[in-house]
Amino acid sequence: MRNGTPQFDSHGKLQRIGVHISPFYIFLIILFSFFGCEKNIPVPQHLIGEWTTSAPQYEGRYLKIAEHSLTFGIGDGEEVSHNIEKVTAEQANGQTVYTIHYKDKEGETWSLTLTYSSASGGTIKLKNSNVIWEKAAAETPS
Repeated sequence: MRNGTPQFDSHGKLQRIGVHISPFYIFLIILFSFFGCEKNIPVPQHLIGEWTTSAPQYEGRYLKIAEHSLTFGIGDGEEVSHNIEKVTAEQANGQTVYTIHYKDKEGETWSLTLTYSSASGGTIKLKNSNVIWEKAAAETPS
């Protein structure tokens, strides 16, 4: 203190501002940590498996849904797999519409929307398509 008036340097001002803003930053850290803890809806058990269709345009193609991955059989024995990020569900006309959000190898986010019907042992239809996909029979060990 000189001549009875307080003297602050720029460093002192930053400390005072930091003391006042510090609780705000702590609040933001806590708030964002809750957003980071958002739980993904698990893939429903009735969707897990390999899905095929008899539609001629999808000959040799399939869709495999696993707990954490989505695999497209793209023909000629080739397939492309993606990591599932989350799954959302909503009810519509007595059926369940699922949207599977996934990331490709480049990190780009995509989604696949399908409608599940439990009739006839369970079928799915992909969004904007009338093609019916059925779950392939699970192989039993001999």
